[in-house]
Amino acid sequence: MEPILEVRNLNKFYKNKQVLKNISMKVFKGDIYGFIGPNGAGKTTTIKSILGLVRPSSGKIYIEGRDIVKDKYKNPGDIGAMIDYPSFYNNLSAFRNLKLYANVLDIKEDRIMEVLNMVHLQEYKDRKVSNYSMGMRQRLAVARAFLSNPEIVILDEPTNGLDPEGVRDIRNLIKRLSEDEKVTFMYCSHILNEVQNLCSRVAVINKGSILAEGCVDELLNADRERYSIFTGEAEKLKKVLNGYCLEMHDIEGGVSIDINRGDFKLINKVMAEENVEINDIVKKSISLEEYFMEEVGYCGYDKK
Repeated sequence: MEPILEVRNLNKFYKNKQVLKNISMKVFKGDIYGFIGPNGAGKTTTIKSILGLVRPSSGKIYIEGRDIVKDKYKNPGDIGAMIDYPSFYNNLSAFRNLKLYANVLDIKEDRIMEVLNMVHLQEYKDRKVSNYSMGMRQRLAVARAFLSNPEIVILDEPTNGLDPEGVRDIRNLIKRLSEDEKVTFMYCSHILNEVQNLCSRVAVINKGSILAEGCVDELLNADRERYSIFTGEAEKLKKVLNGYCLEMHDIEGGVSIDINRGDFKLINKVMAEENVEINDIVKKSISLEEYFMEEVGYCGYDKK
C-alpha cells in the first residue's frame, strides 16, 4: 500500500542549529497516526513543513505521490490543520469566522453548518468568539480544520480545555471519519493514554530525530515483557533473578519484572530450581506512557 503522506530524510537548520535530523515517516490512508515527543523535540517544525509553513533545508514530502517541496511548496488544499493556540476574530461570531475561511477556499455555507454540527456548536454559531470558553474555541478550531473536507487532518492538542464529554466527542468524531470516510489523521497530544487508545500507528520524536515508528501494539510488545510475581519471598526472588531481568521493582505482595521477550521460560525454570515460593504470576501490558518514559524520559508528559 502506498502512503498518502510520506516524509523522507527531512532536515531543517536554523542558522547553525539543526532542529530536524533525517526525519522519515509514512502515513497511510485512514490511519490515525500519533506523533509524540517532548516539548522542543521537532514536532511543530515537522508539521509546519508538511503544511508548507516552513521550508526544510533538505528532504522530500510527498502527499499522494506529489512532491510538495518541489511543487513550489504550496500548502495543499486537501490538508486541514489545527496547530498552535487557535486564533480567531473575537469580535465576530463563530459562523462569521468560518465564513471568512470558507470564502477564501470557495466553500459553500452549507458546509459551515455541517462542521459546526460535527463539533456540537450549532446552537452557539451566532455567539461572538470573545464569549467562547477555551473548550468551545478548541471545538471551533477542530471545525475549521474540517472545513475544506480534507483527506488529511493534522490536530495538535485538540482536546486541550475540553471537558470529558468534549474529549469523548472529538475522539468519536475522529474514529468515525477514519473508519467510515477513510480520513487520515496526524494526532499530536501530551495525553499518552489518549494516543494509545485512539491511534493505530505512532512515531516518537526526540531531539529532532525519529526514535521509533510503527503500530502501537508492535512497539509496546517488540522487545520486552512485564510480569507481576506475587510471593512472600520478595527479597529471595530479587536475588535469584538478579542478572536475568531488564528491570525489577517492588510491588504490593511481590515483585514486578521486565524481561526480554521470550525469556519467561528461563525465568520460570530459575525460580523453580531455587525453590522460590510463588503465589501467582500475572502478565502485564506495557503502556505507551511507560514506553515513552523509557525511550525519552518524562519531559512534562501527562499521566492522565
